[in-house]
Amino acid sequence: MKKFFVTCAAILLLLTNSAHAAYADLLNNAPLHPTATGDARCDAAVQETLSRITTYDMSTYDKVLACYVYLIDTCRYGDNVLRHDFPEDNGTARAYGMLTGHVGACDDYSCAFAALTRAIGLNCYTVYGQTARASGGYTGHIWCVIAIDGVEYVFDPQIDDNIGGSSFYRFCVTYREVDGAYYDGKVRYGYFEPFY
Repeated sequence: MKKFFVTCAAILLLLTNSAHAAYADLLNNAPLHPTATGDARCDAAVQETLSRITTYDMSTYDKVLACYVYLIDTCRYGDNVLRHDFPEDNGTARAYGMLTGHVGACDDYSCAFAALTRAIGLNCYTVYGQTARASGGYTGHIWCVIAIDGVEYVFDPQIDDNIGGSSFYRFCVTYREVDGAYYDGKVRYGYFEPFY
């Protein structure tokens, strides 16, 4: 029986490593078009955060992973009060509030991730829809998608923060890979829209 569990663990590790290799290849070969939010305060917070968690010689995959891990490690779920410092409740207000206050809801996690990865150059945008609840059914939610070669890859740091642990279940996965996790009947673009 012990041999069975060791074999299962080895297969899971191999699958995880090959999945990360595929994600790395995908992100490292994506075309980059660095994009700022257009708000000086938010763009300053984005650049300051990127300068702390990434280096120029890191691969795109490593930068994206650093952004994801940073949000999960330094932020917590709650009320993003700093967004109220802005004249309107938009993606830049939510990204700024999350990056400077480290507290927010799903839309704040997603806006911060989108602002960071768009600055890296990826076509990342936020999506409104519904996600599966642990207790059953669906609930309103906002997550990120990075579009590469016409395929949408889900990134959901708030859900992975809730799940906990060192594995990420919503990092660079297609909707098919997380079948049933998102209800796509009412999905629409959120605070950050696709830029091409």
